[in-house]
Amino acid sequence: MKTKKLLTIALTGVVAVGLVGCGASGDKTSNGKKVVTVEIATSPDYPPYESLDKKGNIVGFDADMVKYLDKAMDTKDTDYKFHWNQMSFDNIISQIQADQVDLGVSGFTYDKKRKVEWSNPYTATAQVAVVAKNSAINSPKDLEGKKLAAQAGATGEEAAKSVKGAQVSTVKNAQQIFPALTAGQYDAIIVDLAVANEYAKNGAYKVLDQSLLDEKNYIIAKQGNKDLIKAVNAGLKKFMSSDDYKTLTDKYGLKAYKA
Repeated sequence: MKTKKLLTIALTGVVAVGLVGCGASGDKTSNGKKVVTVEIATSPDYPPYESLDKKGNIVGFDADMVKYLDKAMDTKDTDYKFHWNQMSFDNIISQIQADQVDLGVSGFTYDKKRKVEWSNPYTATAQVAVVAKNSAINSPKDLEGKKLAAQAGATGEEAAKSVKGAQVSTVKNAQQIFPALTAGQYDAIIVDLAVANEYAKNGAYKVLDQSLLDEKNYIIAKQGNKDLIKAVNAGLKKFMSSDDYKTLTDKYGLKAYKA
């Protein structure tokens, strides 16, 4: 991952006591519980996982999931509170490794080159190709030698580079890829299945049936931060066994994960 010093972190959807870093707060609630503030990094350009509404609030499946985790991760001794931090996707891991943020919640899929702690998976997904509605490209085989694009730092970039003879470009903001595809700058773009389906709703694009890479989505933390990931997994277990999980996966068109 590229390393870039974060000069300013934009905070939205604040539900916290105002201190940076997991465990930084020594405050206690009225019932004597310790308050643990967790800084969450996201790149809100990847609907239906996360995007910004007209008021600048982070919305989407991951945002709704975190609202559930805000309660599900609590224990008899600890209350977890969250700050959202917006940044480009390819900066999230470097900021986690630099202790600027605690968790990455941004539709992450597994990549062994990412030196982080991984939560248990919370949804199933795949990397797929999206083309213009009238494109002659109908299968992954047709992508060979074509101009492809993906989000920088995402596993879609690796999937695109695996296509024989492909000319691969990357962009920081995934929302910029689709207008460029419409303008003919690329022959196809490689994105997460749920994202592809979200954009294909307008009828301007088609999603190829065969995936380039089958994956699952995870929450990430700094390598070695096993206590936080343990708490996340406990919250995810409650979330995924709840009616809310099915409601939200159906609402956002995501595929529920079954171990």
